[in-house]
Amino acid sequence: MTRIVYEPAELRLSMEGHAGAGAYGEDPVCAALSMLSMTLERRLSELAEHCFPAISRAPGRFRAACSPEEAYAGQCRECFETVAAGLELLAEERPEHVRFRRREDDNEEEREA
Repeated sequence: MTRIVYEPAELRLSMEGHAGAGAYGEDPVCAALSMLSMTLERRLSELAEHCFPAISRAPGRFRAACSPEEAYAGQCRECFETVAAGLELLAEERPEHVRFRRREDDNEEEREA
């Protein structure tokens, strides 16, 4: 099971675990998760000069966060929101392999897919 937590107010996303939907190296859910995380990493690296990303990747773990300049906050947020939408969709389609939580800091509300 891969657990994903997205914190939009902090522009932070973390993923941990293995989907377990197939053999190692042949897991289609893991491949989708990897591609979405690499997409976020690429987009943030393209904005690195203005959003100051912090990204770490290890087997079964991915973390991304950024602290954008005010003028670039919208672009950074759009990167996170787009990838989060894909991750949430994957969790809805494959709930036995992916759990997605959107943690809203405003009122400590959490929405789980």
